[in-house]
Amino acid sequence: MMWRTVSFVERIEVEFKGNLFNQAMVLGDVDNDQRNELIVGNIDGDLAVFKGSNPVTCRKSSGLGIITCIGVGDICNQGKNNLVCLTAEGTCYLFDIKREGESGLSEEDKVLKAAYKQELPANSKVLLLADIDGQTQLIVGYSDRVIRSFRWQSGSTSDGGEPYSTGQIVFVQKWKLAGQTETISINKSSDGRQQVMASQPGGTLVTLLRQTKDGDFHSDLSPNKLDGNTQDQRDTFLLYHPLGLSRAKNRDISTVIVGNINPGKQDLDHQTYYALATLDGTLVLAENDKILWSLQVDHQLFSLSKLDVTGNGKEEVVCCSWDGQTYIVNHSREVVRYLFQENVAAFSGGFYSLSEGGNIPCFIYATFNNTIYIYHNIKLPRVESTNLLQVMDRTLETNQLLAKLNIDPNRTDQLRELYHWCLYGWPTKS
Repeated sequence: MMWRTVSFVERIEVEFKGNLFNQAMVLGDVDNDQRNELIVGNIDGDLAVFKGSNPVTCRKSSGLGIITCIGVGDICNQGKNNLVCLTAEGTCYLFDIKREGESGLSEEDKVLKAAYKQELPANSKVLLLADIDGQTQLIVGYSDRVIRSFRWQSGSTSDGGEPYSTGQIVFVQKWKLAGQTETISINKSSDGRQQVMASQPGGTLVTLLRQTKDGDFHSDLSPNKLDGNTQDQRDTFLLYHPLGLSRAKNRDISTVIVGNINPGKQDLDHQTYYALATLDGTLVLAENDKILWSLQVDHQLFSLSKLDVTGNGKEEVVCCSWDGQTYIVNHSREVVRYLFQENVAAFSGGFYSLSEGGNIPCFIYATFNNTIYIYHNIKLPRVESTNLLQVMDRTLETNQLLAKLNIDPNRTDQLRELYHWCLYGWPTKS
């Protein structure tokens, strides 16, 4: 199968030393100024925030422990984002980052200091900050195949002061899975509810369910009431989705997922798509357990994102392999490839803000050479292949220029010769 190849050249190069996990590099608005930043953490305990086109970190912290995963969201349900950082030792840090003033940041402000710190179970691998029913929950996957959900419980302070002095993170419930979880994502089901999905080896995934007081099973993960540190004792269950990939050669192959892919339909209440990728090169787009298409490539896919790179309201599936091969696939299974020239330690696709503009689509590549590249000009006019003659025919100025050159717009042979000369020049005679 022949796929179109594109070249991205405009990038920002930033230096960040140390090895990092793929879940420890995210894009998000950590200072609540409506402009996304890049946040990165490594296994040496260094946490850094990069902003705009500045190649130097604007805020940083160190000595945190082995950082495994990072998230940005309204975990305290205060109407603003916090930065959440989890370590392999089990420490959870919450950072309340103030936005930069007109005079810039002082040296003291550049040092990140945790607003709250609490010990949680150790060996976290992946986290998700999800608003399931109007309140944000912290959902964490661990290396012992357990997923636990937490939420922020505000303290008794009612004077509008800082919530971190009296609040705490409380345990809600847990699920025991059959295999290792590489990613956790949310997706809208056919009934319009947000459900939490976790990837499982061999090209499968599960939906996290809980039994409510009326005996029904729902994807709503929030209990009706929690007092203090009391746990919700109602049972939790898993709904497995094999997706017809049981024919996979390796049942233990690593799998990643991403949900809530915007299908571009006018009905905003319609369910969304979700995508799945495996380390042996399988990529799948599905809706409500129905495979819309599948794709097989010859590269090890380890990271999966969703991003509208064409601006048409439909989010494309973006996946990256360890050797830098990046695939952009639309909902019709049409593919555009980009080859990053180095091996990739971590990859993320999302929105980032440069100093001179708002949030724009970007690709982030972290290499094994202590360098991170932010590609900020990746917008494409289309993913599917098209005919140059048809594109030029739809351009208003084309006929005017052809008339000046005395070229008949209906003579395709003359048009091909003209466009060939414009692109490549006249062939040299030997």
